[in-house]
Amino acid sequence: MIPQPAEIDSLSATDAGSQSVLADGGAQAPVQPSVDVAAALRKAAEAVHRIILEMEPADHRALLNLGRLARQRGDAPSALGYFEAALAAKPRRIEPKLEMARELRTLSRLDEAETLYIDLLKRHPTLVRALVGLGSIARARGKPRAALSYYRAALAAKPSRTNLKLEVAAELRKLSRFREAEQLYRHILTDQPDHARARERLARLPKPERSGLAVMERSWLERETFTRAAEWGRNLESLGGPPYRMNLLDLALDFACGASEEIKRDCILLRLRKATKILPLVSDWEEYEHVLKREVAALQLGSRLGYVPSERKEGWRNGLTVVRSQQEFVWHRETVSEMLGSSLQGARRNIRKLLKAGAHLEPIDPNNMARVLACNARWYAGVKAKGRPALQRARTIWTLENLPLLEPLGVRHVAVMLDGDVIGYGIGSHLAASWIAYVYGRGDNEYDVAPLIAQARSKLYPDRVWINAGDAGGRQSLAAFKRRFTANAEDKQLMMGWIQA
Repeated sequence: MIPQPAEIDSLSATDAGSQSVLADGGAQAPVQPSVDVAAALRKAAEAVHRIILEMEPADHRALLNLGRLARQRGDAPSALGYFEAALAAKPRRIEPKLEMARELRTLSRLDEAETLYIDLLKRHPTLVRALVGLGSIARARGKPRAALSYYRAALAAKPSRTNLKLEVAAELRKLSRFREAEQLYRHILTDQPDHARARERLARLPKPERSGLAVMERSWLERETFTRAAEWGRNLESLGGPPYRMNLLDLALDFACGASEEIKRDCILLRLRKATKILPLVSDWEEYEHVLKREVAALQLGSRLGYVPSERKEGWRNGLTVVRSQQEFVWHRETVSEMLGSSLQGARRNIRKLLKAGAHLEPIDPNNMARVLACNARWYAGVKAKGRPALQRARTIWTLENLPLLEPLGVRHVAVMLDGDVIGYGIGSHLAASWIAYVYGRGDNEYDVAPLIAQARSKLYPDRVWINAGDAGGRQSLAAFKRRFTANAEDKQLMMGWIQA
Protein backbone atom coordinates (compact mmCIF):
# COMPACT_ATOMS: atom_id res chain seq x y z
CA MET A 1 0.00 0.00 0.00
CA ILE A 2 1.36 3.40 -1.05
CA PRO A 3 1.54 5.89 1.85
CA GLN A 4 -0.58 9.01 1.52
CA PRO A 5 1.22 11.90 3.25
CA ALA A 6 -0.42 15.28 3.76
CA GLU A 7 -1.17 17.03 0.46
CA ILE A 8 1.85 18.95 -0.76
CA ASP A 9 1.26 22.52 -1.94
CA SER A 10 3.26 23.68 -4.92
CA LEU A 11 5.50 25.74 -2.66
CA SER A 12 4.91 27.64 0.57
CA ALA A 13 5.92 31.24 1.04
CA THR A 14 9.12 30.20 2.70
CA ASP A 15 9.83 27.77 -0.12
CA ALA A 16 9.35 30.64 -2.57
CA GLY A 17 12.07 32.46 -0.67
CA SER A 18 14.24 29.44 -1.24
CA GLN A 19 13.54 29.62 -4.94
CA SER A 20 14.67 33.24 -5.09
CA VAL A 21 17.90 32.34 -3.38
CA LEU A 22 18.45 29.50 -5.82
CA ALA A 23 17.51 31.64 -8.79
CA ASP A 24 20.16 34.16 -7.82
CA GLY A 25 22.70 31.39 -7.63
CA GLY A 26 23.18 32.06 -3.94
CA ALA A 27 24.82 35.44 -4.57
CA GLN A 28 22.37 37.27 -2.30
CA ALA A 29 21.76 34.63 0.31
CA PRO A 30 20.34 36.11 3.54
CA VAL A 31 22.70 36.49 6.46
CA GLN A 32 20.49 34.30 8.69
CA PRO A 33 18.40 32.09 6.39
CA SER A 34 15.03 31.08 7.81
CA VAL A 35 14.58 28.40 5.20
CA ASP A 36 15.59 24.75 5.29
CA VAL A 37 16.73 24.51 1.70
CA ALA A 38 17.08 20.72 1.82
CA ALA A 39 13.53 20.32 3.13
CA ALA A 40 12.22 22.61 0.40
CA LEU A 41 14.02 20.59 -2.25
CA ARG A 42 12.63 17.34 -0.81
CA LYS A 43 9.10 18.75 -0.99
CA ALA A 44 9.63 19.81 -4.55
CA ALA A 45 11.02 16.38 -5.47
CA GLU A 46 8.10 14.64 -3.76
CA ALA A 47 5.66 16.78 -5.74
CA VAL A 48 7.35 15.81 -9.00
CA HIS A 49 7.38 12.08 -8.19
CA ARG A 50 3.74 12.11 -7.12
CA ILE A 51 2.82 13.69 -10.44
CA ILE A 52 4.68 10.82 -12.13
CA LEU A 53 2.68 8.32 -10.07
CA GLU A 54 -0.59 9.95 -11.09
CA MET A 55 0.38 9.23 -14.70
CA GLU A 56 1.99 5.81 -14.00
CA PRO A 57 0.90 4.37 -10.61
CA ALA A 58 3.33 1.41 -10.86
CA ASP A 59 6.43 3.41 -11.70
CA HIS A 60 8.86 1.57 -9.44
CA ARG A 61 11.60 4.21 -9.78
CA ALA A 62 9.27 6.97 -8.55
CA LEU A 63 8.16 4.74 -5.66
CA LEU A 64 11.79 4.08 -4.69
CA ASN A 65 12.61 7.78 -4.75
CA LEU A 66 9.56 8.66 -2.66
CA GLY A 67 10.67 6.02 -0.14
CA ARG A 68 14.12 7.53 0.06
CA LEU A 69 12.68 11.01 0.51
CA ALA A 70 10.47 9.71 3.33
CA ARG A 71 13.56 8.16 4.92
CA GLN A 72 15.38 11.52 4.75
CA ARG A 73 12.63 13.21 6.71
CA GLY A 74 12.66 10.38 9.30
CA ASP A 75 9.36 8.74 8.33
CA ALA A 76 10.40 5.07 8.33
CA PRO A 77 6.87 3.54 8.13
CA SER A 78 6.03 5.63 5.06
CA ALA A 79 9.39 4.80 3.48
CA LEU A 80 8.76 1.08 4.00
CA GLY A 81 5.32 1.42 2.37
CA TYR A 82 6.82 2.99 -0.75
CA PHE A 83 9.51 0.30 -1.00
CA GLU A 84 6.90 -2.46 -0.63
CA ALA A 85 4.90 -0.87 -3.44
CA ALA A 86 8.04 -0.69 -5.58
CA LEU A 87 8.68 -4.40 -4.97
CA ALA A 88 5.09 -5.24 -5.90
CA ALA A 89 5.58 -3.32 -9.15
CA LYS A 90 8.90 -5.06 -9.95
CA PRO A 91 9.10 -8.32 -7.93
CA ARG A 92 12.38 -9.47 -9.50
CA ARG A 93 14.33 -6.28 -8.86
CA ILE A 94 17.04 -6.27 -6.17
CA GLU A 95 16.83 -2.60 -5.17
CA PRO A 96 13.35 -2.64 -3.54
CA LYS A 97 14.29 -5.60 -1.34
CA LEU A 98 17.50 -3.94 -0.22
CA GLU A 99 15.65 -0.74 0.63
CA MET A 100 12.92 -2.65 2.45
CA ALA A 101 15.47 -4.56 4.50
CA ARG A 102 17.23 -1.34 5.48
CA GLU A 103 13.98 0.20 6.64
CA LEU A 104 13.00 -2.94 8.54
CA ARG A 105 16.29 -2.66 10.39
CA THR A 106 15.47 0.96 11.24
CA LEU A 107 12.15 -0.26 12.66
CA SER A 108 13.97 -3.00 14.67
CA ARG A 109 12.20 -5.72 12.70
CA LEU A 110 15.45 -7.63 12.40
CA ASP A 111 14.06 -11.10 11.64
CA GLU A 112 12.15 -9.80 8.61
CA ALA A 113 15.16 -7.87 7.36
CA GLU A 114 17.38 -10.92 7.81
CA THR A 115 14.98 -13.06 5.77
CA LEU A 116 15.11 -10.56 2.90
CA TYR A 117 18.91 -10.40 2.91
CA ILE A 118 19.28 -14.19 3.01
CA ASP A 119 16.82 -14.56 0.13
CA LEU A 120 18.87 -12.09 -1.92
CA LEU A 121 22.13 -13.90 -1.16
CA LYS A 122 20.73 -17.19 -2.43
CA ARG A 123 20.72 -15.73 -5.94
CA HIS A 124 23.52 -13.17 -5.47
CA PRO A 125 26.09 -14.66 -3.01
CA THR A 126 28.45 -11.68 -3.25
CA LEU A 127 25.86 -8.91 -2.96
CA VAL A 128 27.74 -6.46 -0.76
CA ARG A 129 24.76 -4.51 0.56
CA ALA A 130 23.06 -7.72 1.71
CA LEU A 131 26.23 -8.97 3.41
CA VAL A 132 26.75 -5.62 5.14
CA GLY A 133 23.10 -5.60 6.19
CA LEU A 134 23.43 -9.03 7.79
CA GLY A 135 26.59 -7.82 9.51
CA SER A 136 24.68 -4.87 10.94
CA ILE A 137 21.91 -7.18 12.17
CA ALA A 138 24.44 -9.49 13.86
CA ARG A 139 26.08 -6.45 15.47
CA ALA A 140 22.69 -5.21 16.75
CA ARG A 141 22.12 -8.65 18.28
CA GLY A 142 25.49 -8.56 20.03
CA LYS A 143 27.08 -11.30 17.91
CA PRO A 144 30.48 -9.93 16.86
CA ARG A 145 31.70 -13.20 15.34
CA ALA A 146 28.75 -13.47 12.98
CA ALA A 147 29.08 -9.76 12.15
CA LEU A 148 32.76 -10.25 11.40
CA SER A 149 32.08 -13.13 9.03
CA TYR A 150 29.54 -11.06 7.05
CA TYR A 151 31.73 -7.96 6.87
CA ARG A 152 34.69 -10.07 5.77
CA ALA A 153 32.61 -11.68 3.03
CA ALA A 154 31.60 -8.20 1.85
CA LEU A 155 35.23 -7.07 1.89
CA ALA A 156 36.24 -10.14 -0.13
CA ALA A 157 33.69 -9.09 -2.75
CA LYS A 158 34.91 -5.46 -2.74
CA PRO A 159 38.53 -5.45 -1.49
CA SER A 160 39.05 -1.76 -2.20
CA ARG A 161 36.23 -0.51 0.04
CA THR A 162 37.78 1.34 2.98
CA ASN A 163 34.51 1.49 4.91
CA LEU A 164 34.32 -2.32 4.88
CA LYS A 165 37.86 -2.56 6.22
CA LEU A 166 36.86 -0.27 9.07
CA GLU A 167 33.81 -2.42 9.85
CA VAL A 168 35.92 -5.59 9.92
CA ALA A 169 38.49 -3.90 12.17
CA ALA A 170 35.75 -2.71 14.54
CA GLU A 171 34.49 -6.28 15.06
CA LEU A 172 38.03 -7.57 15.50
CA ARG A 173 38.53 -4.99 18.27
CA LYS A 174 35.38 -6.21 20.02
CA LEU A 175 36.84 -9.71 19.98
CA SER A 176 40.20 -8.46 21.39
CA ARG A 177 41.88 -9.54 18.15
CA PHE A 178 43.91 -6.36 18.16
CA ARG A 179 46.81 -7.49 15.99
CA GLU A 180 44.49 -8.39 13.12
CA ALA A 181 42.74 -5.03 13.49
CA GLU A 182 46.15 -3.35 13.49
CA GLN A 183 47.03 -4.97 10.16
CA LEU A 184 43.83 -3.61 8.60
CA TYR A 185 44.40 -0.06 9.87
CA ARG A 186 47.97 -0.11 8.57
CA HIS A 187 46.75 -1.39 5.20
CA ILE A 188 44.31 1.54 5.00
CA LEU A 189 47.04 4.02 5.91
CA THR A 190 49.35 2.56 3.26
CA ASP A 191 46.82 3.54 0.60
CA GLN A 192 45.51 6.66 2.37
CA PRO A 193 48.19 8.08 4.70
CA ASP A 194 45.93 10.89 5.87
CA HIS A 195 42.94 8.73 6.79
CA ALA A 196 42.08 10.26 10.17
CA ARG A 197 39.78 7.55 11.50
CA ALA A 198 42.20 4.70 10.74
CA ARG A 199 45.07 6.64 12.32
CA GLU A 200 43.04 7.44 15.44
CA ARG A 201 41.82 3.83 15.87
CA LEU A 202 45.34 2.50 15.37
CA ALA A 203 46.70 4.77 18.10
CA ARG A 204 44.07 3.47 20.55
CA LEU A 205 44.91 -0.22 20.12
CA PRO A 206 46.53 -1.74 23.23
CA LYS A 207 50.13 -2.89 22.98
CA PRO A 208 50.87 -6.63 22.68
CA GLU A 209 51.03 -8.30 26.08
CA ARG A 210 54.14 -10.15 27.20
CA SER A 211 54.51 -12.44 30.19
CA GLY A 212 57.74 -10.83 31.44
CA LEU A 213 58.98 -14.26 32.53
CA ALA A 214 62.20 -15.95 31.42
CA VAL A 215 61.92 -17.64 28.06
CA MET A 216 62.04 -21.42 28.22
CA GLU A 217 65.27 -22.96 26.92
CA ARG A 218 65.66 -26.41 25.41
CA SER A 219 68.36 -27.12 28.00
CA TRP A 220 65.63 -27.15 30.65
CA LEU A 221 64.51 -30.52 29.31
CA GLU A 222 67.78 -31.97 30.59
CA ARG A 223 67.10 -30.98 34.21
CA GLU A 224 66.52 -33.88 36.54
CA THR A 225 63.12 -32.48 37.51
CA PHE A 226 61.98 -33.46 34.04
CA THR A 227 64.26 -36.38 33.14
CA ARG A 228 63.29 -38.18 36.39
CA ALA A 229 59.61 -37.11 36.38
CA ALA A 230 58.37 -40.68 35.87
CA GLU A 231 60.36 -41.78 38.93
CA TRP A 232 59.27 -39.13 41.41
CA GLY A 233 55.77 -39.09 39.92
CA ARG A 234 55.34 -42.79 40.64
CA ASN A 235 56.63 -42.16 44.15
CA LEU A 236 54.00 -39.47 44.67
CA GLU A 237 51.33 -41.95 43.66
CA SER A 238 52.71 -44.61 45.99
CA LEU A 239 52.67 -42.13 48.84
CA GLY A 240 49.04 -41.30 48.05
CA GLY A 241 49.59 -37.72 46.98
CA PRO A 242 48.21 -36.10 43.83
CA PRO A 243 50.38 -33.69 41.84
CA TYR A 244 48.68 -30.47 42.90
CA ARG A 245 50.68 -27.69 41.23
CA MET A 246 53.39 -30.27 40.58
CA ASN A 247 52.61 -31.29 37.03
CA LEU A 248 55.37 -30.69 34.52
CA LEU A 249 53.89 -27.50 33.08
CA ASP A 250 53.67 -25.87 36.50
CA LEU A 251 57.24 -26.89 37.29
CA ALA A 252 58.44 -25.35 34.02
CA LEU A 253 56.63 -22.17 35.02
CA ASP A 254 58.42 -22.25 38.37
CA PHE A 255 61.75 -22.25 36.52
CA ALA A 256 60.54 -19.32 34.39
CA CYS A 257 59.82 -17.42 37.60
CA GLY A 258 63.36 -18.03 38.86
CA ALA A 259 63.19 -21.34 40.72
CA SER A 260 66.41 -23.20 41.43
CA GLU A 261 66.84 -26.98 41.39
CA GLU A 262 68.74 -28.93 44.07
CA ILE A 263 69.32 -32.65 43.59
CA LYS A 264 69.69 -34.91 46.64
CA ARG A 265 69.91 -38.66 47.05
CA ASP A 266 66.30 -39.02 48.16
CA CYS A 267 64.54 -35.97 46.70
CA ILE A 268 64.64 -33.08 44.25
CA LEU A 269 64.00 -29.62 45.70
CA LEU A 270 62.65 -26.70 43.68
CA ARG A 271 63.13 -23.43 45.56
CA LEU A 272 61.20 -20.31 44.60
CA ARG A 273 61.37 -17.45 47.08
CA LYS A 274 59.98 -18.82 50.38
CA ALA A 275 58.37 -21.92 48.88
CA THR A 276 60.18 -25.22 48.30
CA LYS A 277 58.54 -28.01 46.33
CA ILE A 278 59.71 -31.50 47.19
CA LEU A 279 59.80 -34.22 44.52
CA PRO A 280 60.32 -37.55 46.31
CA LEU A 281 62.85 -40.09 45.06
CA VAL A 282 61.64 -42.59 47.69
CA SER A 283 58.31 -44.41 47.87
CA ASP A 284 58.37 -45.71 51.44
CA TRP A 285 56.43 -43.59 53.98
CA GLU A 286 59.02 -44.00 56.73
CA GLU A 287 61.79 -42.78 54.44
CA TYR A 288 59.59 -39.98 53.11
CA GLU A 289 58.78 -38.68 56.60
CA HIS A 290 62.48 -38.71 57.40
CA VAL A 291 63.13 -36.56 54.31
CA LEU A 292 60.35 -34.14 55.28
CA LYS A 293 61.63 -33.78 58.84
CA ARG A 294 65.14 -33.06 57.60
CA GLU A 295 64.08 -30.50 54.99
CA VAL A 296 61.67 -28.72 57.34
CA ALA A 297 64.48 -28.32 59.88
CA ALA A 298 66.59 -26.68 57.16
CA LEU A 299 63.92 -24.12 56.23
CA GLN A 300 64.23 -20.47 57.16
CA LEU A 301 61.53 -19.05 59.42
CA GLY A 302 58.34 -18.40 57.47
CA SER A 303 59.30 -20.63 54.55
CA ARG A 304 57.15 -23.53 53.33
CA LEU A 305 57.76 -27.08 52.10
CA GLY A 306 55.28 -29.02 49.99
CA TYR A 307 53.06 -30.13 48.60
CA VAL A 308 52.48 -33.05 50.96
CA PRO A 309 49.36 -35.05 51.86
CA SER A 310 47.43 -33.19 54.54
CA GLU A 311 46.12 -36.28 56.30
CA ARG A 312 47.20 -39.89 56.69
CA LYS A 313 45.11 -42.77 57.97
CA GLU A 314 48.09 -43.95 59.92
CA GLY A 315 48.73 -40.43 61.22
CA TRP A 316 51.93 -38.38 61.09
CA ARG A 317 54.71 -39.76 63.25
CA ASN A 318 56.98 -36.74 63.17
CA GLY A 319 54.52 -34.18 64.53
CA LEU A 320 54.56 -31.99 61.40
CA THR A 321 51.57 -29.71 60.79
CA VAL A 322 50.26 -29.05 57.28
CA VAL A 323 48.85 -25.58 56.55
CA ARG A 324 47.15 -23.94 53.56
CA SER A 325 45.63 -27.15 52.24
CA GLN A 326 44.10 -27.60 48.81
CA GLN A 327 41.46 -30.20 48.00
CA GLU A 328 41.20 -32.28 44.85
CA PHE A 329 38.94 -35.00 43.47
CA VAL A 330 39.86 -37.92 41.26
CA TRP A 331 37.62 -38.84 38.34
CA HIS A 332 37.51 -41.79 36.00
CA ARG A 333 38.82 -40.74 32.60
CA GLU A 334 35.82 -42.42 30.95
CA THR A 335 33.45 -40.32 33.03
CA VAL A 336 34.90 -37.08 31.68
CA SER A 337 35.40 -38.15 28.07
CA GLU A 338 31.86 -39.52 27.91
CA MET A 339 30.32 -36.53 29.63
CA LEU A 340 27.91 -36.13 26.70
CA GLY A 341 25.95 -39.11 27.98
CA SER A 342 26.48 -38.65 31.68
CA SER A 343 23.95 -37.72 34.30
CA LEU A 344 25.27 -34.18 34.46
CA GLN A 345 22.43 -32.69 32.46
CA GLY A 346 23.76 -29.15 32.35
CA ALA A 347 27.11 -30.25 30.94
CA ARG A 348 25.41 -32.44 28.37
CA ARG A 349 23.15 -29.62 27.21
CA ASN A 350 26.05 -27.18 26.92
CA ILE A 351 28.11 -29.60 24.86
CA ARG A 352 25.22 -30.33 22.53
CA LYS A 353 24.44 -26.63 22.16
CA LEU A 354 28.02 -25.84 21.16
CA LEU A 355 28.30 -28.75 18.73
CA LYS A 356 24.97 -27.86 17.13
CA ALA A 357 26.17 -24.28 16.66
CA GLY A 358 29.15 -25.60 14.70
CA ALA A 359 31.87 -25.67 17.37
CA HIS A 360 34.77 -27.99 16.66
CA LEU A 361 38.15 -28.77 18.17
CA GLU A 362 41.66 -28.34 16.85
CA PRO A 363 45.16 -28.11 18.36
CA ILE A 364 46.61 -24.72 19.26
CA ASP A 365 49.10 -23.76 16.55
CA PRO A 366 50.58 -20.64 14.93
CA ASN A 367 47.49 -20.27 12.74
CA ASN A 368 45.12 -19.77 15.68
CA MET A 369 47.52 -18.61 18.39
CA ALA A 370 46.53 -14.93 18.08
CA ARG A 371 42.88 -15.89 18.49
CA VAL A 372 43.71 -18.05 21.53
CA LEU A 373 45.45 -15.05 23.10
CA ALA A 374 42.41 -12.92 22.27
CA CYS A 375 40.14 -15.49 23.94
CA ASN A 376 42.38 -15.39 26.99
CA ALA A 377 42.22 -11.57 27.03
CA ARG A 378 38.41 -11.66 26.87
CA TRP A 379 38.27 -14.14 29.73
CA TYR A 380 40.45 -12.00 31.96
CA ALA A 381 38.50 -8.89 30.96
CA GLY A 382 35.39 -10.63 32.26
CA VAL A 383 37.18 -11.46 35.50
CA LYS A 384 38.22 -7.83 35.96
CA ALA A 385 34.69 -6.62 35.15
CA LYS A 386 33.46 -8.65 38.13
CA GLY A 387 35.97 -6.92 40.39
CA ARG A 388 38.12 -10.03 40.86
CA PRO A 389 41.92 -10.08 40.55
CA ALA A 390 43.26 -11.47 37.26
CA LEU A 391 45.49 -14.12 38.80
CA GLN A 392 47.83 -16.28 36.70
CA ARG A 393 47.66 -13.92 33.71
CA ALA A 394 51.44 -13.76 33.18
CA ARG A 395 51.79 -17.53 33.62
CA THR A 396 49.09 -18.20 31.03
CA ILE A 397 50.69 -15.90 28.48
CA TRP A 398 54.08 -17.51 29.15
CA THR A 399 52.59 -20.94 28.49
CA LEU A 400 51.19 -19.80 25.17
CA GLU A 401 54.46 -18.08 24.24
CA ASN A 402 56.40 -21.30 24.85
CA LEU A 403 53.87 -23.93 23.83
CA PRO A 404 56.01 -25.63 21.13
CA LEU A 405 58.90 -26.07 23.59
CA LEU A 406 56.57 -27.45 26.26
CA GLU A 407 55.22 -30.28 24.11
CA PRO A 408 58.23 -32.58 24.79
CA LEU A 409 57.21 -32.40 28.47
CA GLY A 410 53.89 -34.01 27.58
CA VAL A 411 51.93 -30.75 27.53
CA ARG A 412 48.84 -31.15 25.32
CA HIS A 413 46.37 -28.55 24.15
CA VAL A 414 43.10 -27.99 22.34
CA ALA A 415 41.19 -24.96 21.04
CA VAL A 416 37.42 -24.71 20.64
CA MET A 417 36.57 -23.04 17.33
CA LEU A 418 33.29 -21.35 16.39
CA ASP A 419 32.64 -19.08 13.39
CA GLY A 420 36.37 -18.96 12.65
CA ASP A 421 37.26 -17.75 16.14
CA VAL A 422 38.54 -19.38 19.35
CA ILE A 423 35.88 -19.37 22.06
CA GLY A 424 37.77 -21.56 24.53
CA TYR A 425 40.96 -23.52 25.02
CA GLY A 426 42.51 -26.07 27.34
CA ILE A 427 46.11 -26.92 28.17
CA GLY A 428 47.00 -29.97 30.24
CA SER A 429 50.09 -31.68 31.58
CA HIS A 430 50.42 -35.28 32.75
CA LEU A 431 52.58 -36.74 35.47
CA ALA A 432 53.77 -40.31 36.08
CA ALA A 433 51.84 -43.33 34.88
CA SER A 434 48.25 -42.66 35.78
CA TRP A 435 47.60 -39.01 36.66
CA ILE A 436 46.46 -36.21 34.41
CA ALA A 437 46.51 -32.71 35.88
CA TYR A 438 44.09 -30.01 34.82
CA VAL A 439 46.03 -26.78 34.33
CA TYR A 440 44.25 -24.23 32.16
CA GLY A 441 40.73 -24.15 30.81
CA ARG A 442 39.46 -20.81 29.65
CA GLY A 443 36.52 -19.74 27.57
CA ASP A 444 34.46 -16.75 26.59
CA ASN A 445 32.04 -15.74 29.28
CA GLU A 446 29.09 -15.89 26.89
CA TYR A 447 29.68 -19.63 26.34
CA ASP A 448 29.99 -22.43 28.88
CA VAL A 449 32.81 -24.30 27.15
CA ALA A 450 34.18 -25.92 30.32
CA PRO A 451 32.41 -29.29 29.82
CA LEU A 452 33.51 -29.52 26.18
CA ILE A 453 37.09 -28.60 27.07
CA ALA A 454 37.16 -31.15 29.89
CA GLN A 455 35.80 -33.82 27.58
CA ALA A 456 38.29 -33.01 24.83
CA ARG A 457 41.32 -32.70 27.09
CA SER A 458 40.70 -36.01 28.82
CA LYS A 459 40.94 -37.73 25.43
CA LEU A 460 44.45 -36.32 24.99
CA TYR A 461 45.65 -38.72 27.72
CA PRO A 462 43.74 -41.96 27.03
CA ASP A 463 45.89 -44.07 29.40
CA ARG A 464 45.40 -41.89 32.48
CA VAL A 465 42.65 -41.08 34.93
CA TRP A 466 41.59 -37.52 35.53
CA ILE A 467 42.52 -35.44 38.53
CA ASN A 468 41.11 -31.99 38.96
CA ALA A 469 43.67 -29.44 40.13
CA GLY A 470 41.11 -26.83 41.14
CA ASP A 471 40.39 -26.28 44.82
CA ALA A 472 37.06 -26.91 46.50
CA GLY A 473 36.44 -23.24 47.13
CA GLY A 474 33.74 -22.83 44.50
CA ARG A 475 35.79 -22.08 41.40
CA GLN A 476 34.37 -23.13 38.05
CA SER A 477 35.96 -26.56 37.73
CA LEU A 478 35.05 -30.22 37.94
CA ALA A 479 35.38 -29.96 41.71
CA ALA A 480 32.54 -27.45 41.67
CA PHE A 481 30.33 -30.15 40.09
CA LYS A 482 31.05 -32.61 42.89
CA ARG A 483 27.85 -32.07 44.86
CA ARG A 484 25.69 -32.60 41.76
CA PHE A 485 27.74 -35.34 40.20
CA THR A 486 28.72 -37.55 43.14
CA ALA A 487 27.93 -40.87 41.48
CA ASN A 488 30.63 -40.44 38.85
CA ALA A 489 33.46 -39.28 41.12
CA GLU A 490 35.70 -41.71 42.94
CA ASP A 491 35.55 -41.83 46.70
CA LYS A 492 39.13 -40.68 46.86
CA GLN A 493 39.21 -37.02 47.94
CA LEU A 494 42.71 -35.73 48.38
CA MET A 495 44.15 -32.89 50.43
CA MET A 496 47.57 -31.42 49.67
CA GLY A 497 49.27 -28.57 51.46
CA TRP A 498 52.41 -26.89 52.77
CA ILE A 499 54.43 -27.52 55.88
CA GLN A 500 55.25 -24.14 57.48
CA ALA A 501 58.63 -23.68 59.10
